[in-house]
Amino acid sequence: MTSPEIDTNSSRLVGSPTARLDRLPTTATHIFWILILGMGYLIETFDNTVFSYLAPSIRSEWNLSIESVGLVSSAVFVGMMIGAIGGGRLSDRVGRKPVLIWGSIFYSATSLMSALAPNFEILLLSRILTGIGVQAATGVIMVYVSEMFPRLSRGRFFAVMTSFGFIASPIASFTALAIAPTGVGAWRWVFALGTVGVFIAVAVAVGLPETVRWLVLKGREAQAAAVVERLEAKALRRGELAPIQPESPVVKQGSFRELFKPQYLQRVTVLGLTFAGLIFCLYGFVSWMPTVLVGRGMTKAEALSMASIITLGSITAGPIIFLVADRIERKTALLVEGLIGGAALVTFGFATDNSVMLIAGFVAQFALSANSTTFYTYIPEVFPTEVRGVGAGTVNGFARIAGIASGILVAAMYAHMGATLLYLILGIGLVLVGLGAFRFGPRTTRRSLETISPE
Repeated sequence: MTSPEIDTNSSRLVGSPTARLDRLPTTATHIFWILILGMGYLIETFDNTVFSYLAPSIRSEWNLSIESVGLVSSAVFVGMMIGAIGGGRLSDRVGRKPVLIWGSIFYSATSLMSALAPNFEILLLSRILTGIGVQAATGVIMVYVSEMFPRLSRGRFFAVMTSFGFIASPIASFTALAIAPTGVGAWRWVFALGTVGVFIAVAVAVGLPETVRWLVLKGREAQAAAVVERLEAKALRRGELAPIQPESPVVKQGSFRELFKPQYLQRVTVLGLTFAGLIFCLYGFVSWMPTVLVGRGMTKAEALSMASIITLGSITAGPIIFLVADRIERKTALLVEGLIGGAALVTFGFATDNSVMLIAGFVAQFALSANSTTFYTYIPEVFPTEVRGVGAGTVNGFARIAGIASGILVAAMYAHMGATLLYLILGIGLVLVGLGAFRFGPRTTRRSLETISPE
């Protein structure tokens, strides 16, 4: 097959939309898109994590047990499991853009429901519903970046996008620190901040096109070509484009059953188990940190202050991942991050000095954030376009079961074993996550999505 050619006189570019998309350099349009997606991810992560920083205040005001706090922590993961699988399948059917718009509107409404909750039961229900909207939107964001951004810098764009999410935890913790102690019910105002997701829905509706790969999958070649042509026009202002690689075979609409084919079943299993392990460790650490610190003798204000400083570790992960994301293999990064994070979690558990706890917690937060970034880059890459939404959604949904278990089991482990053994188990678990991904995961870094999928 001969390579498509460029007619430099008319600037008309010949070739499949996906092949033309893959060879493009970064343009200002890509930067604009990642800002919208990043802000969406920031708000979704804020909604997802804010309860952990409000838990001490709500527990005190409503006289809740540790087990009740664990139920609320698990509730959001019940919703996230539904949102991951349902949102992924829906995005394969109706498109990435509609699911992102309506998911953002939905979680904004349920955040307001959390803010107005009159009792524990309504708060529990609102967190389940928030989880559905948050994960439906987040899952589509990951797929969108995977499908629409340049092949050679895809990992860096994921690092930029998830850096917005890393900022969310410090924002949630410092906001809770500033507002929650000001009076009875003040925590409600923090939940209400999640309603700004409606502005993301508007930005997506106005500023983002449907993904080229989804349009091609649905046979809407003209629309896909129009999106690519706009990107090419901007890229050509900076010079000649790279040659188009040999075109990939035309994809067809897939189904959930496709995931049980041998070439995909191993990927679903490996990524489902390892990502589930990360989610268990991540939320076992982040969601319970303020409560554990109070249990170690700190006041609520002291615990929130230390937790807020520790969350800054997530911000440092973004720039570092940006520098190395497309230089080292994804599964190698998962191994290194797992080893560093595991050691930090164990140290945090055994520490008796506040300074050691602070440093170990900071490093653990950094490693866990880096690990989640790598996973979010990695997961959509290993599935073909026709099942990318449902494949990534299934892996995410499977992992959310670990989130549900984390809220319940970590509460029981903490109540019966104490913090030291709890963090020892979490640390060992994170090391096993890295080892599993490194041993059994496929290579994806700097490769076209179409060349990864058939392997």
